[in-house]
Amino acid sequence: MSSLRRIASSRVNGRRSKGPATASGKLRSSQNALRHGLLARCLVLDDESPEAFQSVLAHHIERIQPVDSLELGLVEEMVAAWWRTRRSWAIETQMLCEAAGDPASPPAPISRIAAAFKSLAESPALPLMHRYETRLHMIYQRALHNLLLLRAAIPNDPSPISEHPLLPAGDASPSPIP
Repeated sequence: MSSLRRIASSRVNGRRSKGPATASGKLRSSQNALRHGLLARCLVLDDESPEAFQSVLAHHIERIQPVDSLELGLVEEMVAAWWRTRRSWAIETQMLCEAAGDPASPPAPISRIAAAFKSLAESPALPLMHRYETRLHMIYQRALHNLLLLRAAIPNDPSPISEHPLLPAGDASPSPIP
């Protein structure tokens, strides 16, 4: 826990700070916490295709057919994790290509890839990529699981495909949620 003296000193120093003054300084400081973009709030980066992302989202919506905003939010969470997972695969591929392109690499293709993998595994980069990939996979799976639980626990409108009624004939009140 901070001492009262340290807290007071931090407040005084904070009042003196005016932050960056120039436009370039403000732009640079806005990216202070960004390291790689895998967990960024902005899903589609400048070098990526917004149309491709919208296509993936549309495909998920068409396939899953969310019936309300709660289900749509879970589908969007799944698509965001899916998109970021594909980005992590592209980053990993590029890292391996760069490491395999090292002039000191062996001449045989599989030997070059093995040497690239070994050198990347010794650095923190590849294990970090695998940790992010696992986390993104779990986000996707958790959102899908929650969507299925939600559909099982809360009856929704009749399916437009089967057109089955929500309630049995003559029952005017929905059953309580367990």
